Amino acid sequence: NWECVEYFEETDSTMLRASALLAELGGREAHGALVVADWQTDGVGRRGRNWESGRGQNLLFSMVWSPPALSEASPVDVLAHMVQLNLAVSVAVVRACELVGITSAKVKWPNDVWALDRKLAGSLVDFNGERAAVVGIGINVNEQSADVVVVTDDERRGEAGTWPATVVQRVGVRELLGSAEPVAREPLLAHVCNSLENLMDLSPESFLDQYRRADMLIGRSVRVHHARREVNDPRDYDGTVVDITKQGFLRVRHAGGDATLSGEEISITPRLGSW
Repeated sequence: NWECVEYFEETDSTMLRASALLAELGGREAHGALVVADWQTDGVGRRGRNWESGRGQNLLFSMVWSPPALSEASPVDVLAHMVQLNLAVSVAVVRACELVGITSAKVKWPNDVWALDRKLAGSLVDFNGERAAVVGIGINVNEQSADVVVVTDDERRGEAGTWPATVVQRVGVRELLGSAEPVAREPLLAHVCNSLENLMDLSPESFLDQYRRADMLIGRSVRVHHARREVNDPRDYDGTVVDITKQGFLRVRHAGGDATLSGEEISITPRLGSW
């Protein structure tokens, strides 16, 4: 049901444009509406971060999600649906990447997709608190590798520590495929949308199984950041990811025991190359 597509060579934010469509049309009429842009002047990332992308290089889009079944659902069922949506978006990106020939793409909880320990995509789900959400997705397609974030907590503390300064780089679909020519973005867009619909048709138990198969963190050493990854916080700690719950929480085992973590409150940095 992707019949309404708005395309912009340049816009402030596809999330803002899609939110405006939701407000104008209402959830049931706006469900499946897509806003696609070649360039965003004010792209939005998770936890207030900016989303930066080269002009015309990557796949930047937002969609309105408010399927008719939600109109009669209880508040508890609506919330469970949105939790699944938040997790399903990244899995849909992984599936789309597989369909174009990339087997190394994995979900980095809660809303990123990495390949070969480099960031390939990110997403954001803005739930309006009622029966609709706006989903924003950015996939690095043709842009060359670039640094994303520097994690330097141990350097700031002046410790030898177990977490040396780490640079996480972006990687694109074109680079992963080894393509000499730019990769078309439209098929990738279609694959993401179709994969998301299929994932949202699954029961919570079946979906969680699919999520675990796509996950890159379970069994891996991570750093838990309570503020931002770039900020030293005395509450931060190292641990090992144990599992993902059906409520979308991450379970991490650390020196103080097991913790159940929300993506709204913390960020995770995996130790690169650790399994």
